[in-house]
Amino acid sequence: MKYIFATLSIVTLASCANIAKGLVAPNQCKKCEMYLENTGEVISTYEGCGSENVRLEEEAKVAAFEYIKNTGNINANVRCESWRKEPEAE
Repeated sequence: MKYIFATLSIVTLASCANIAKGLVAPNQCKKCEMYLENTGEVISTYEGCGSENVRLEEEAKVAAFEYIKNTGNINANVRCESWRKEPEAE
């Protein structure tokens, strides 16, 4: 029973983080790229604004770890940039 409550609490908090991020900073955007340091080649890109940018950097880092684990190429790294997009005129 304790495990069910703990799991439910974690899921609820994660959902609340997404909602809060979207309400507090809806125009805050982030782009993270997993790339190879030796060549500069971008392997994958993660991008989002507002609630979509919650945990983007963590997702990119996990992808880099999986890439290193699966390929043995230790040159994978992650870079991120943030910006604020202008609100859309109505």
